[in-house]
Amino acid sequence: MTPALTHFLAAAATLYGVGGALSVLLQARRMVARGSSCDVSLRFLATYVGGYAIWLLYGVSIQSAPIVLVHTLGLLTGAVTVAVALRLRGPLLRAASWSQCD
Repeated sequence: MTPALTHFLAAAATLYGVGGALSVLLQARRMVARGSSCDVSLRFLATYVGGYAIWLLYGVSIQSAPIVLVHTLGLLTGAVTVAVALRLRGPLLRAASWSQCD
């Protein structure tokens, strides 16, 4: 593979990753607009955020700026989305408030 192609693919992958990381904010926006997080799986979001955290640690370990950038952004936007979902579901210590989603 030529160096030019390698650089192009690296840039394209980074831009695509940034777009993917930002896309979860669309879900947060929809939850806020509806005033409910019942149609969102918190298990999925937790897995999503956990995956970004693992990839971020990997990127740091190999000192890859594109991996660190994309996965830091994904971790932050995922955490915001989880926070919105949790806020809309009610207090964590009052599990009865979560039954509204059943």
